[in-house]
Amino acid sequence: MPRVAQSYHAIAIDYDGTLTEEDQPRLDVLAALAEVRAAGVKVILVTGRVFSELAQVFPGVDDCFDFIVAENGAVLRFAGVSRAVTAPVPFELDEPLVSQGIAFKRGQVLLACDGEHEVAVLKELRRIGSDCQLIRNREALMVLPAGVSKASGVSQALRELGLSYHSAVAIGDAENDLALLDRCELRVAVANAMPSLRRHADIVLRASNGAGVMKFLRGPMLRGESPPPPGRWRIPLGSSSNGELVTLPASNVNVLVIGATGVGKSYMAGLLAERLLELEYSLCIIDPEGDHAPLGRLHDVSTVGGRGGLPSPREIRALLQNHLGSVVIDLTLAALHEHAGYLSELFGELREERKRSGLPHWFIVDEAHVPFGAHSVACESLRDGEKGVCLVTYDPLRLCGSTGLEFDYVIALAGEGGLAASTRSEIESLGTDLLEPLPRLRKAQALLLRLGEAPEAQVFELGPRWVRHVRHWHKYAEAHLPWEKAFRFRGPSGLTGAVADNLLEFRRELIRCDPLVVAHHLGHGDFARWIHGVLQDEALASMVRGIEERWDLDRPIEGLRREIIEAIENRYLA
Repeated sequence: MPRVAQSYHAIAIDYDGTLTEEDQPRLDVLAALAEVRAAGVKVILVTGRVFSELAQVFPGVDDCFDFIVAENGAVLRFAGVSRAVTAPVPFELDEPLVSQGIAFKRGQVLLACDGEHEVAVLKELRRIGSDCQLIRNREALMVLPAGVSKASGVSQALRELGLSYHSAVAIGDAENDLALLDRCELRVAVANAMPSLRRHADIVLRASNGAGVMKFLRGPMLRGESPPPPGRWRIPLGSSSNGELVTLPASNVNVLVIGATGVGKSYMAGLLAERLLELEYSLCIIDPEGDHAPLGRLHDVSTVGGRGGLPSPREIRALLQNHLGSVVIDLTLAALHEHAGYLSELFGELREERKRSGLPHWFIVDEAHVPFGAHSVACESLRDGEKGVCLVTYDPLRLCGSTGLEFDYVIALAGEGGLAASTRSEIESLGTDLLEPLPRLRKAQALLLRLGEAPEAQVFELGPRWVRHVRHWHKYAEAHLPWEKAFRFRGPSGLTGAVADNLLEFRRELIRCDPLVVAHHLGHGDFARWIHGVLQDEALASMVRGIEERWDLDRPIEGLRREIIEAIENRYLA
């Protein structure tokens, strides 16, 4: 059985001019299709033809494909059953075309005629007040309802097959294939394709029609033996000093994010996650410290774990299968010694899902040195050749070497004094001595390093986040701090007995405690000191410090109490 790269789980192929020059594909082309289907790849035929006409000239067409998208996206056929996705083109168009001697044919939805009648057809559509669209396919013209295209058809086919378009390859030859190619991860044009499609493709095959398709299906790229060329799917990270956008490939790479404690590694990981989510990639984010729980507010992102308890790895796999979305796994309330075993089982399940559907496209693991430390049982869960992995750590030297992972890019974060000495030595250990001397960085800047035979370095300012980043958000809002770090409320007479070991408890007690207790802590600056020293949230501490500094015996306590409560709610609980 042929081997297929884990990146590709579906191939959407145009028919006329791409798969065949005749009514039927050649036998050797059909054999190549059968081979990739045997390897688990779903093959989708995407054609402008009316299915009934196709079946007349190609008996058994159903047996050669997993799904058929006919009439340029308007009709879907699966398991021998066809269904239209929309109402047909208005029948009021027929009589005017007949009266003008324009020959046409109808399918379940579309109306097709020769392209030379484009102006006449457009005039009649305007006359009857229809918003139908005209789509050219070389010399032919198709009339379709608005919004229907090969892209819409293949999107629905992929959803019904449980696959993402980021796991799909599209192959075409003509203008009506532009939308199809744009909807898939890898865009391929046969050698005989229209110039506009050739310019649009990531790959232009050397052979025409079915011969080109056959060689591609049996070639090294589909087997994962040669990397695809850089495509249009890229992650914008920020801007260089001259204002140019700095980007990273969105697929088929591994990324290592490093930097000293507190310089913004989790912010960077969240930025990567948000940009990938914008492009509709499926992510599995491992969140040991509660930094990424707010990503659950975004569309198609589920957050599990935390107070709700950790679902089983099989349940997480089912969640990705059912929603084709992303998941943040909050480990803050799980015992530290359980992380490695849980992740080992989880990655085992999700590797199997990647084989089946390609999901998730990315693993992002924060504080990766904990589960993937030396001799950890999780080390074997990331295999040699795995792509779509982002590990985030302050100490990459602690990562177990047995993973076999090869990193394509490193993102190094700088603090107040630029890159820390430890970060510089870690960069050197990755074999980037050819880049010395490394550029100087200031706070809020990062260094993007491309590794490999031609290493390259770019300095950039980190881009903005959609979801406001608060370091250790969930850890401090809901998780329980060690007893010695809890806040102990006291009044003029001593301890009240009230203790808060997270921000939710702190807020709750602040709401109900005696005004004399609030006054005592305001006068001593205790609130800001605890938030700064224990939670290490200088932004919130600064806001609370400003409130404390406005306190005096003549100022009402309740207004200041309310300001502190609102500051906590706006930053952590909104």
